[in-house]
Amino acid sequence: MAPRILITGSTGYIGGSVLAAVTKAHPEYAVTAILRRVSQNYVDAYPRVKTIVGDYDSADTLADAASQSDIVIHAGDSDHKGAMQALLTGLGRRTAPTFLIHLSGTACISDVYSGVFGVPSPRVWSDVDDIEEIAKLPEDRIHRHVDKLVFEAAATHGTHIHTAIMCPPDIYGRGHGPGITQSFMVPFFYDAILAHKSAFYVAKGENVRSLVHIEDVMSLYVHVVEEAVKALDTGNVRDECWGKNGFYFNSSSEVVWKDVAVATGKIMVSLGLIDSPEPKESSLEEVRSGGGLSLYMFGSNSRSRAHRGRDVFGWKPAAPGFFEVIEADLLDHHNDKQRDTVAIMGTLGRSE
Repeated sequence: MAPRILITGSTGYIGGSVLAAVTKAHPEYAVTAILRRVSQNYVDAYPRVKTIVGDYDSADTLADAASQSDIVIHAGDSDHKGAMQALLTGLGRRTAPTFLIHLSGTACISDVYSGVFGVPSPRVWSDVDDIEEIAKLPEDRIHRHVDKLVFEAAATHGTHIHTAIMCPPDIYGRGHGPGITQSFMVPFFYDAILAHKSAFYVAKGENVRSLVHIEDVMSLYVHVVEEAVKALDTGNVRDECWGKNGFYFNSSSEVVWKDVAVATGKIMVSLGLIDSPEPKESSLEEVRSGGGLSLYMFGSNSRSRAHRGRDVFGWKPAAPGFFEVIEADLLDHHNDKQRDTVAIMGTLGRSE
């Protein structure tokens, strides 16, 4: 019998790409998507995907749908506590084993809380070596209030609800889903450069950020979903994949922010959008004026290593590198001002 899979966020950048990857790899899976609105474009693109109308505040709808699902891929609002509680309530109604695959992000390990910006940090987080510390991150960390619910569910219901948290870093590359196809980072920097009238960096611009191409995110998701299906079929739930160990960084490379600013400045000049390709050093006040995420995105370190995916699945990133596609990403946003805020903060933009 085909596994019954529920997915949220499937018109967003990440969720839509995950939907595309899973349905392409396994058209035999019975997939249901919860959507705020069901467009004809969505139906045409995925005629075999069942749709349910609802949003992240539709607690009863989420719980009922989860209660009828073997696997829930929650790839939408990472920070909506009520949505997670509803999904866990629904999964808790089932008597058979269930699997929850929840989208988080590496904002949770950023050093933005240190108050020091634009300088490199030697701290690199591992999803294997640092898993105990990750599970106990402070309450004020971004995404932590929902991630904590998932860790608690694993501890309390781990023999019944098997959980995995997917934690990608900044993502680049064109998405594959039916809705948003642009990431957050590159469009956000594009808009900030226009506001500053120059590419820029904070302090020395030496802060380091891990990155991954969206196609490498997709491939790791497929591995995790396939592992869940295998466990459903065999009854063998591998401890190293789920529950207290079920946390997956998804990083494939790193960049120094000043290098990003230099490359982006050249492209923005070629588009006639700014006068000089040389990035400038911006003050904390200037960067902070761009909004609450600006110092996090442009001045902090967020470094991670995807050890678990490599160890348990043999996952290997294979997509093009960041500097190979940055021009295409900038052009995509230049020609179509999409914005997927769910990709970074879980706040609802045009994602559903």
